[in-house]
Amino acid sequence: MLSIIQKLDISNLLRFFVYMLIFFQPFNRFNSFREIGFYGLLLFFILKIFKDKAIRIDFRDKTIVALSLLAGWSILVSILGPYPLDSLNALRKNLLVQSLIFLVIIAEFKSCKELRTLFRIVAVSFAIVTLASIAENFLDLINLNINFNELQSKRTHRMFIAGYASNATFYLPFTAAWLTSLKKTPWEKWLGLITILLGFLTVFLYNSRAAIFIVPLAILIILFLSKKYRLLVTAVIIILTFCASTFFLSKSDTLSKYKSLSDLETFSKNERWLLWEGTLHIIKERPITGYGYGWKKIALIAKDSKFQEYWKQHHPYIYSYYAKDASSSYGRVNPHNLILQIVFEIGLIGLILFLWLWTTIILKILKTASVKGQSDGKTFALCSLGVLVSYALINIPNGYWQEAYGNMIFLFIASISVIHRQHAQRIED
Repeated sequence: MLSIIQKLDISNLLRFFVYMLIFFQPFNRFNSFREIGFYGLLLFFILKIFKDKAIRIDFRDKTIVALSLLAGWSILVSILGPYPLDSLNALRKNLLVQSLIFLVIIAEFKSCKELRTLFRIVAVSFAIVTLASIAENFLDLINLNINFNELQSKRTHRMFIAGYASNATFYLPFTAAWLTSLKKTPWEKWLGLITILLGFLTVFLYNSRAAIFIVPLAILIILFLSKKYRLLVTAVIIILTFCASTFFLSKSDTLSKYKSLSDLETFSKNERWLLWEGTLHIIKERPITGYGYGWKKIALIAKDSKFQEYWKQHHPYIYSYYAKDASSSYGRVNPHNLILQIVFEIGLIGLILFLWLWTTIILKILKTASVKGQSDGKTFALCSLGVLVSYALINIPNGYWQEAYGNMIFLFIASISVIHRQHAQRIED
């Protein structure tokens, strides 16, 4: 058995399974392939530990220290929380996968050049999802003879376009950063450009107010940071023309959601305020440690801890939101804000550790971008600030640090760590 392990090219196997796992992230289906990718990655990472006995990971690195403390604290509060089994299961499905992706990338990839294949897979996978989403929209409109409003209600059940707008807030800025920094073949340039253009169109058809604002803003920031000024001017003209036609020329009910962005009542009377207030009521009972990793149990806590009865008497609007339809069932209501979600799950201490983790990444980006001279890695690090802006903004009305979005964010964190390590080594040499 040991001789077989010694003959295996574990590095190539690890790369194969990480490529497989990352490729299937933006797809709503094909979970079995993601499971195969994860368990294959876990198996061969363990084998590599036994084979090499010393993996090249600097456990003194501040990002690794912060991630380790965050993971350790999440496990502790999950075990001690009121729903330990549910919390530990959520850890297995999310933080374990994310940590494994992070460790494999920083252990196996040594330079920006080695990351190119990984980035190419990220771009190709979302390009396929984009084309498939457009095809779904087109077929629904032609074959089913339905209007845009009816189409919007069907999207949550579609194979490719469900959740597209949220995923686009990561994939499209990431693709833009990839396009403006790393060396690419002509087909890669066309692939990235077409994906961004068609992706923006798909986000528009999705009728998502947050994404339609965040994606263009992030891409404009990336074009500015990469000094692509001609493209920046062209993009600004296109976006301004698009906004003018959307807000002032069209009378379609389909665009009413976008038009509402100019109305302050859209923000002051948004139902998310009720959800945030209700989440704060729940958090106040366990502000330091939270209720354990995973958000899906919040509806159960509201019911089991008698919050619904309290809201019914004193806050009927909050009660109507939490109790309406099936919102009181497991996994049907979400805090819809990353800060509130993290505090709900792992408390204020967990939030401090999470912010420390991102502080280490931002410092690595700034240090890499400040290195003298030009390089693909330096440009990508600088452009990645646009990805960070997109991630920060989408998490005001949402909470994305788990599931597929969370996996891609940890890929991003690992990639920045690899690029920073490469440039730090060059400076030392």
